Amino acid sequence: MDGIEVQHLTKSYDGKYNALNDISFVLPEGRIMGFLGPNGSGKTTTVRILNGILKPNFGDARILGLDILKETLEIHKICGVMTESAACYENLTALENLMFFGSMYGISESILKERSIKLLKRLELYEHSSKKIKEYSTGMKKRVSLAIALIHEPKVLFLDEPTSGLDPENALNVTKLIKELSEENKVTVLLCTHQLKYAEEICNFYGFVSNGKMLGYGTFEDLTKRFNYKNNIIIKGKDIQEELGIKQIDTGIYKKEVSFDEEISQVLYNILNKGGKVYEVQRERVNLEELYFNYVRSEKNE
Repeated sequence: MDGIEVQHLTKSYDGKYNALNDISFVLPEGRIMGFLGPNGSGKTTTVRILNGILKPNFGDARILGLDILKETLEIHKICGVMTESAACYENLTALENLMFFGSMYGISESILKERSIKLLKRLELYEHSSKKIKEYSTGMKKRVSLAIALIHEPKVLFLDEPTSGLDPENALNVTKLIKELSEENKVTVLLCTHQLKYAEEICNFYGFVSNGKMLGYGTFEDLTKRFNYKNNIIIKGKDIQEELGIKQIDTGIYKKEVSFDEEISQVLYNILNKGGKVYEVQRERVNLEELYFNYVRSEKNE
């Protein structure tokens, strides 16, 4: 079953401004999608439609097979949502917030308390759980907001900048938790962010969105095919002969295009057999940031 299926979603305001323009994608269950684009690109509008807060002017979508227009209540039961601003009651403690929000899902008090304590410990908040939220730092409020989104053990997560405002250690902890939920519990995650380096390390699907349009969607490999990126290796060495099909690009630095992994060992054997020396070999790979901006530039040129 697909985790999230979106078909031709279009949303306009006052019949003039298109916040979304024919957005389509299919995210397999248990995968993490980076929904990438600047503020105002349509990410938040998409999430609000998928959660039943807004209705599209055209198109439809399904969450684990449930129709977003006809089965809204069922969708709310299986989805967790974390917005960029912490959704907590300031005059309640972290534990009280979790108990309150969890009670809305009809979870028994004993199970709810057990889950709450487990989440607070997992997010390194347990020792502060008796303090009121207004005493928390921005990063701590962020983690409480994530705990609230997870309290009913959702099968689909919508996360908006989940690590913004967190220190490196807590950001790593949150990232690890999201990966574990995806890999071990088959939780489907749609992660909205403009932090492309972060998305590259956690996501396995990517959607590039700009001005309400989906510029590209798929795995990293799917997205690179459009620009026909070459698979190159960079070699640091000495006395390497260019007759082997290896191009020198700087002093002691060489580049060679390879078609498959097994070819690399043959390239190195040929270099050494011809009396050359190899000090280091690296893959040359386009990063997500470069790939995203290539899609943006391509859209502008078209």
